Amino acid sequence: MRRAICTAALAVLLFTGVGGCWSSQELNNRAFANAVLIDLTEDGEIELSIGFPLPNRMIPAQAGGSGQPQGSPYTFVTKRASNISQALRLIQVDLSRNISFGQTRSIIVGRRLAEQGLDRVVEFVFRQPSFRLSANLFVTPNKVTEITRIPLAFERVIGDILRKYINNHFTLDTTVKDYKLALYQGGDILIPLLTFGQQPEIAVEDPKKDRWMGTGGAAIFSGGKMAKTVLSVKDLRGALWISSQLSTTTITIASPSDGKEISCFIEGIKTSIKPNVKNGKVAFQITSSAKAFVQTSLSEIDLKDPAVIQQLENILQKDVEERLKKVLDKTRKARSDAFLFSQYLDWRYPKIWKSMRPQWKHYYAEELPIEVKVKILLNRTGGVYRSVVQETHI
Repeated sequence: MRRAICTAALAVLLFTGVGGCWSSQELNNRAFANAVLIDLTEDGEIELSIGFPLPNRMIPAQAGGSGQPQGSPYTFVTKRASNISQALRLIQVDLSRNISFGQTRSIIVGRRLAEQGLDRVVEFVFRQPSFRLSANLFVTPNKVTEITRIPLAFERVIGDILRKYINNHFTLDTTVKDYKLALYQGGDILIPLLTFGQQPEIAVEDPKKDRWMGTGGAAIFSGGKMAKTVLSVKDLRGALWISSQLSTTTITIASPSDGKEISCFIEGIKTSIKPNVKNGKVAFQITSSAKAFVQTSLSEIDLKDPAVIQQLENILQKDVEERLKKVLDKTRKARSDAFLFSQYLDWRYPKIWKSMRPQWKHYYAEELPIEVKVKILLNRTGGVYRSVVQETHI
């Protein structure tokens, strides 16, 4: 009897899985927000833009017709109000569907709002049950509405473009949750910057969309607000290296023999951050290792010589160490513990962190010794030992 009851209960549970929607809200009555853009206007109002895929334009062929649907499959709706909630309400009353944030993957914030802090953004997101805390944060160098002029060439929605920047390790992976946790440690963090440019030749279908978008550097946040000091595109590679978010990269160095270019592909990057306490003094050590192989060489240098390989390894290691130190110096200039060294200290030496917490920001910016050690093994030189250009002139 007990077995029969258990079997019947299991069958009921299995059938509930194919029973259709779990709520009274039909999919056809929902507008799925893919990207959320938030900025601050010159008069202090919140400007909220939400990007929506248009289902009626994403169907390959309409019933009773043929061919592709006309028009862009993606649109933005923008409203201004005194706060985010009121702006959202104004957008909602103009839509025929109910807004859902269940598929929102990207939140893009304009610089003016970022300089005042993202507290209002995080507060709004955390109170939306359907909002994913894994949504990525981005900052634009100027007005956030620049993104609405981007033509969708390779992807159908803006959110997919931004998400692939993250998945391909082209920029930092900073989420809403990361920012919220950073606030508990003082509000210091790095958020990726987008970059925009003019490119009239791509505005074929819509003359208003003559811009291109790419990954820029990174915004440094100190105390929850964006600092004036930012990381450049080159600095961003160093930030990705330190935060263990960089899988591969290419470094070009000058040959020690004739000064000509040698490009090396770097892979297998591993980085660790460790605090050390000696005689009551706190210091940090960043240790990193990687493998490399020669991609291109315009130099006549002999890559068969082990001494030459060692020399190139030293040049690569010094180049990377200088890059990492430059990134650290910029965060210290901005008085931002952007790589959360304080958390490493708290995990390893909680008592010392408790005593240093009140003066930590000053200590990080002015006094903290940080040692950077990079070990790169150049274990492949490609299919030839000498430059192909040099070989053709022999």
